[in-house]
Amino acid sequence: MTEIQPDSAQPDSGRPDAGEPRSDYAADVVVVGAGPVGLTAAVDLARRGVRVRVLEPEAARASRPPMRGLGPRSLELFDDLGVTPELLAAGTPDQPVRRYAGSRVNESPAARTGKRGPRGQTYLGPLTIPGRQVEAILRDRLAGYGVRVEQVDGLGRLSQDESGVNISLAGGAAGSANGSGTPARAAYVILTESLPDVLPEPAQEPEPAPLTYVGELTLTGLARDEVLHLWEQGIALIPLPGGDTWWFLAYDVSDDRPPARRNTSQPPTLARAQQVFHERTGLTDVRFRDAASLVAYSGGTTPGATAPTTSYRLGRILLAGDATGAHPYPLGGLDAGLQDVHNLGWKLSAALASGEEAALETYDSERRPAAPRRTLFGRAKPRPWHAALTGSDQPETHYRESALSQELGGKRLILHAGDRVPDIRLWSVHSAADLRLFDILRGPHWTLIGLGSVSAETVSTVRLRFGDGVRGEVIGGGAGTSAIPGVSLLDRYGEARHTLGSRGGSLLVVRPDGYVGLRAGLRPEIVVAYLEGMVTEGVDAEGL
Repeated sequence: MTEIQPDSAQPDSGRPDAGEPRSDYAADVVVVGAGPVGLTAAVDLARRGVRVRVLEPEAARASRPPMRGLGPRSLELFDDLGVTPELLAAGTPDQPVRRYAGSRVNESPAARTGKRGPRGQTYLGPLTIPGRQVEAILRDRLAGYGVRVEQVDGLGRLSQDESGVNISLAGGAAGSANGSGTPARAAYVILTESLPDVLPEPAQEPEPAPLTYVGELTLTGLARDEVLHLWEQGIALIPLPGGDTWWFLAYDVSDDRPPARRNTSQPPTLARAQQVFHERTGLTDVRFRDAASLVAYSGGTTPGATAPTTSYRLGRILLAGDATGAHPYPLGGLDAGLQDVHNLGWKLSAALASGEEAALETYDSERRPAAPRRTLFGRAKPRPWHAALTGSDQPETHYRESALSQELGGKRLILHAGDRVPDIRLWSVHSAADLRLFDILRGPHWTLIGLGSVSAETVSTVRLRFGDGVRGEVIGGGAGTSAIPGVSLLDRYGEARHTLGSRGGSLLVVRPDGYVGLRAGLRPEIVVAYLEGMVTEGVDAEGL
């Protein structure tokens, strides 16, 4: 698939043929929510040529929590979107972590972004960056596709039929032709914010759970030395770049209100946050001065959120991020929400282009089991809270049980179908220079990787069938520089051998979201059959 490049001269809908009506709706997809999750969904869809519209209801804007930054896997997916360099420039990467356990203080050295770690990670630690800066970068990228966020007072309850979804705009949308109560229409809606009143069916009530405080505030008494401060009692203070504010978190806060009233949108007072900090840490010389934002969560989810949904898909309405009710937003939930929409974008694009929903039908079965849920509070296997906060366990997510993960041959391959593809160093025969595997995967296309020169003919055949929809590369062994027929990359550093596999005669089909979809031998018809309906560009080829 050819990526649509951002250009301020693009028409408002974000696709070159936007003036040609294709259906009874003005947008293929409406994204509800213009936080980092919603904007990421919109950018991913727009670069695929999908006509997308972004609505920002006042309720979503008012309740969106301050974010502390992005975990390693989120930086990888933003690498795929091409915005990681801008994020790194605006944020603070590679911060050391100072952990407090009673009188003991332990400081972990900063991770070194750019130095590959275990599991083929280039981004080893979290990036501290305020949400407003992430949103600004994504809005700029989205505007390059001719798409701008529309502010709305509110939304009515969504309704749908077999061909689309109706969205009632309460108060209309700024800059749109829709007046008060006038319905907009789209083939699909992605709901990224906790707005249970807009769902076609009443949402579940959340289970009573411990409270979590999250805020952005100023303070005195603690050196602003670019260190992540984590107390084992469940307190975090992280200096945010670009100002004098700190990101504050306190989870499992005791509360004397009845359980039924703990899930509330009523924010805690600064004095109450100060009291919890003093009681947990004993640092009475640290004084909170002012709070730009301070909210309370029940069980880690957004104030007023529903219980975890039984499905991430309600017909043509897709739930992601905070809308699922499953993500403990302050502790890894944002990163999980970003992975939701990265998993969803290419599947929606394929469904819109081909009319087939085989890939889209796997969205719920892949993402709902991967959600962090409420494991921080003892309802499942506990995760270390600091791992959830920093996102250091994100790359372990896999989709091995997915219907899209198929193993149909191949010799001694190390990666399983459904595994995340690691970032490794390779040598480009064409440019005679080093490059990263992520440089090859970056973009909206599928990638077919052949191991060994013997796979070159199969890779070429599949590429001919699908054109720009599939990028094909053949990795050869050795450190030589002489041309090997059909080989485009050399495993000069041995990293492919240790992470992908060492034997020739094998193929890896990599999905647009960077996970292995298919492991196979050298029969092109198997690869073509797998990709049909998910890749649409190319020419017909008989005999495959």
